[in-house]
Amino acid sequence: MRWDNIYLAGLGAYFPEETLTAEQAIAAGDYDAAAAEKNGVRAVRVATAEETGPVMAAAAGRQALARSGHASQEIDLVLHAYTNHPGRELWTPAHFVQQETLGHTTAAAIEMRQGCNGVLGGLELAASWIAARPDATAALVTCGDAWQLPYIDRWRSDDQTVFGDGAVATVLSTRSGFAKVRSTVSRSDASLEPLYRGMGPWTQAPFADGKTIDLGSRPGDWLLRNEDAYDEVLEVVSDNFMKTLDQAFADADTSLDEVQWFIHGTVIKPIAEWGFYQKLGLDPAKTTYDWGLDFGHMGSSDQFLGINHLIESRKAKPGDLIATVGVGIGFMWTAAVLEVVDVPDWSN
Repeated sequence: MRWDNIYLAGLGAYFPEETLTAEQAIAAGDYDAAAAEKNGVRAVRVATAEETGPVMAAAAGRQALARSGHASQEIDLVLHAYTNHPGRELWTPAHFVQQETLGHTTAAAIEMRQGCNGVLGGLELAASWIAARPDATAALVTCGDAWQLPYIDRWRSDDQTVFGDGAVATVLSTRSGFAKVRSTVSRSDASLEPLYRGMGPWTQAPFADGKTIDLGSRPGDWLLRNEDAYDEVLEVVSDNFMKTLDQAFADADTSLDEVQWFIHGTVIKPIAEWGFYQKLGLDPAKTTYDWGLDFGHMGSSDQFLGINHLIESRKAKPGDLIATVGVGIGFMWTAAVLEVVDVPDWSN
């Protein structure tokens, strides 16, 4: 989808104060030294018991709103994304974020459960929402996750991920902003849904057996169903990734060679090397990946935290194009192309 009147007006980020390094986790017996060397993640932020995902997301949302130049009453939609436990069962965290960020407003508030593609998927939905409604001016998209034992082990629950705590928020506007959204494209392939459901029995309630989640073991049985299954999955993932990205570039009238920045999730190094740098011939210097290795994978917050870092550090200049892409289990891919039009006053 090509956009002509959608802007990023504000960004916000929240990081807990406590930093836990991979070296500290290894010394405590919580992380494997060989895995740490291979994966490359140097450190993560660790939330307190009071810093739940929605609490952190609301803090990021308040910063994004303040930076956007919009009043809370101008926000017509709140989309809140999360992956992990939000701090309460049978609860609506999107409305908590709405209240804590905007106060008492009548904007629609909806939660997004798109795994690690929640914020980027929300970007496209929020853009569609405000573009389709003549009276709508702006939308708020937030995400926040805290990864805590005994529910999930940030170092061991997934052998392809190291989880860090934090939150991000962005305000989209039809009025103005520091960056123009040139295009967004989303694509799903539900044939991959069993990969992270796993082949075990259904559970009757969250955390029913009291055991720490083992995401890494879920793909095993499904990938062993035939000798070609693993290669088939890689082919489907690669095909959807490239089609999503290529369409986003086509809709934005640009190409990978013409963008100054490419922002992807903070995946472990083997996946980054195979999935981005080798596949695309991408120069890591055009990314924020090395910066992200001090924070780990923060659910679907990674990409916009990277963009926030680019803007705050004044690395991105007016005229720069930023491409960003995400993938969430299920599977769903979203790619977006942004054009920086101004260096905002709130950058450093």
